[in-house]
Amino acid sequence: MRKLDAYVARNVLTATLVVMVVIVGLDAIFTLMDELDNLKGDYQLIDALLYSALRLPRRIYEYMPMACLIGCLAGLGSMAANSELTVMRAAGVSINRIVFAVLKPMAVLMFISLLLGEYVVPSLERIAQANKAVAQGASAGLSNKGKGYWHREGNTFMRFNAVEPGGVLHGITRYEFSETNELKQVVYAQRALYQRSHWQMENVVITHLSEEKVTLEKQDTGRWDTELTPEKLSVVIVTPRDMSISGLYRYATYLDNQGLNSDPYMLSFWRKVTQPLSTFALVILGISFIFGPLRAVTPGYRIFSGIIVGMIYKYAEEILSPASIVLGFDPILASVIPIGGSFVLGMFLMRKAA
Repeated sequence: MRKLDAYVARNVLTATLVVMVVIVGLDAIFTLMDELDNLKGDYQLIDALLYSALRLPRRIYEYMPMACLIGCLAGLGSMAANSELTVMRAAGVSINRIVFAVLKPMAVLMFISLLLGEYVVPSLERIAQANKAVAQGASAGLSNKGKGYWHREGNTFMRFNAVEPGGVLHGITRYEFSETNELKQVVYAQRALYQRSHWQMENVVITHLSEEKVTLEKQDTGRWDTELTPEKLSVVIVTPRDMSISGLYRYATYLDNQGLNSDPYMLSFWRKVTQPLSTFALVILGISFIFGPLRAVTPGYRIFSGIIVGMIYKYAEEILSPASIVLGFDPILASVIPIGGSFVLGMFLMRKAA
């Protein structure tokens, strides 16, 4: 039985890895082509290639559930086409045993995906975004037209042109408002370095606004006391889906304490927590297709079916995520409903085939 399990696992794992290489490779090529339109300043072709390379783990993490689904369909599908599954069933091997043999390599891929999402993707994404922003001239001036990052703390609204990992900010602009929502002053600094408990700003320009007059003050350096640490600020430059599970929870808690909306971060938090379950549910669904409606079709049709199912699942998540914010139901339901639907459908088709 061990040899049989190893044979099934090898077929499914090989097919999944091939699918992953194809999907990630195509996506990387299209992303690089888009990046060529953003070349400016010191951000040239080599930088665009490095930026695309640093984001490869992110693509692997994102496409893992779909790759597992299509890999399962392709691997088991080739065995079904060669009548190997029929021979196994005739020899007394149950469907549950085959499912177990498939889930073992999938569990390894789920674990690798979890590690990528928690430790690798957030760090590389921050480095990629920071390097790109700095190369494009992030600290060039107050009216930088490139991509910026906004944040709010109390009555202060902040914009950063770039946030480097390790505690370096570029192009900082702070808009400070009074309790009556009147703009009191605008502080601009070309750069800021974190000094354990505060930020040390460089080349500071402070604009004081009052009803009588507007005054301008320039300083070579200035101290900035804030609750924002490099760890908290580093999440500003990445989208919620690229943050780690622990980082999402900490930042969502921080936003709640500031009285800000944390729903997008909690949605991403639950999607990441439940991603192994979503991969598991899609694999179960793929196995049920092989023993059910897709047992006697061409390999191309199986792959096409996997792509369609994966897209339906992804769109269901994308629709339920904003719906949870608009309708006010728990964000975890936006992740659990597609997983539950896929699992129930897969188990129904599997029982029917048995």
